[in-house]
Amino acid sequence: MAKKEKINVEGGQPKKDTVKWTENMDVVLLDALLEQQANGNRIDGTFTTSAYNNVLKICREELKYPFDKDHLKNRIKTLKINFNACYDLFKGLSGFSWSPVTRMFEAELEVWNTLIKVSHLWL
Repeated sequence: MAKKEKINVEGGQPKKDTVKWTENMDVVLLDALLEQQANGNRIDGTFTTSAYNNVLKICREELKYPFDKDHLKNRIKTLKINFNACYDLFKGLSGFSWSPVTRMFEAELEVWNTLIKVSHLWL
């Protein structure tokens, strides 16, 4: 279940709920997006309004949380940023692989240690 957090906004505007996304929530969201793509609801790399409505319905039903479209769009944006950072970090490197079982990057300890030594991202 998602956790809600209130954010104070200056200027007398109401507080807005933010969502603390869990790994399970990400899985439900991504599976729903993949389903919409498979159903043809992604045109030229952009999800249709119908796709967002369907994903919103799926996420609300499966996760029992009152998401709105902005929650989903913001999470998709965050996931894209994280994916691109990982892609840039690992592209051209050997010894790393993606595990569909653990849904994590995997490598021998020596390979990780080498990356940590040469990467300014880990300092």
